[in-house]
This record gives sequence, C-alpha cells and structure tokens, in this order.
Amino acid sequence: MQQRRNLMKGLLGLGGLSGLSALAKGASPDLVASQQTLFFKYRDTVINFNGSTGVGDHCGTVEGEIQGTSVTNFQFIPTSQTTIQYNNRMLITDLDGNQMIFQVQGTGIFIVPPPTDSSSTLGNLMALGGPLVATATVTVATGIYEFLLGSKFPVKMAACNVTNPSTGVLGNVYGEVYVNSVGITAALAERRAALGQR
Repeated sequence: MQQRRNLMKGLLGLGGLSGLSALAKGASPDLVASQQTLFFKYRDTVINFNGSTGVGDHCGTVEGEIQGTSVTNFQFIPTSQTTIQYNNRMLITDLDGNQMIFQVQGTGIFIVPPPTDSSSTLGNLMALGGPLVATATVTVATGIYEFLLGSKFPVKMAACNVTNPSTGVLGNVYGEVYVNSVGITAALAERRAALGQR
C-alpha cells in the first residue's frame, strides 16, 4: 500500500511540473495560468507611487493555499503610451512565519482613457490602471517553502490608482498566483502536518 502511495505521489508531483516546464519554455503566463489552479490570491493597497520614476509600494493580505501578508516594491517602466514592464519583489509571510520573496516580472496595459460616467457630478473614478501578467520566481524561501526555491508561478493582476487619492492610500492591486495544485500543494500540506502548522 505504501509503495502504491509513493508511486501516486511521484506521478502527481510530475504533473505539477508540466505547467512550470511550459512557463520555462517561454509560454505566456496568461496561457499557463488558464491550465492551472489558483494557488493564492492577494489584495493590496498602493501606499506609495512616484509618477516620475514609476517606483512604489503596495501591501495587504494573502489567502488561499497560503494565508498571511504581502509587501511589494515595484517600478513601472513605460514601453509605450499604454504599456509597461516591471521587475518587482514581493514578500509573503504566512501565519506560521514561513516566508518567500518572489521576483515578479511581467507586463501590463493601462486602460486609456479610463471609462467615465457622464451622468455623475463626482468626476472620474480611475486615474491609472489595468490588467497585468507576470511570472513569479521564488528567490528566497524559509521554513516549509524552502523546497520551492527557484520555482516559477504564473500571475494575473489588476491594478488601479484612484483619481483623488488620499495620503498613503493611492489605489489597489488584486493578484492571483497559479500552480498545479496536485504536486506542490500536496507537498505543502505534508510539511505543514509534519510541523503541526495550519
């Protein structure tokens, strides 16, 4: 029976590598994400953004297979009037203190002009924003995540800065990180159970 379980684990683990292999071969993160399942999602508030340099920060919470907090340093680099590229760093800390730093590298599109509602007397809603896609590579990992060092995950995001921001709250970012849940999530569940973590 144990031999059968080990064989199944091995086969399922290999299944988890197929999406990562496609990503490594240059497949679009968007395409790879459609072939995988949600690993975790994050909801962040943009707390700092310099329009002249494109540098900023956002932070918030993570839920899904990983639950905890996220902090991201980013820089938007324009590639045209409506497109950007970026090479960000995102730190995830879970409820047990395990951490990962991801290099989040990708592209995005700004919706120009943003939609407006002419019947409103309150003005426009969005100043700048749109959809983004990326590949998140684990560059640092502690605790139960150590085995993920070097792993790549497809990411889809939506980012938006409001027209009338307040000090320290400029907009928000919603992101989804994908994985083949059969291989990696099973390995994480085993590690958590062995350490009595959630």
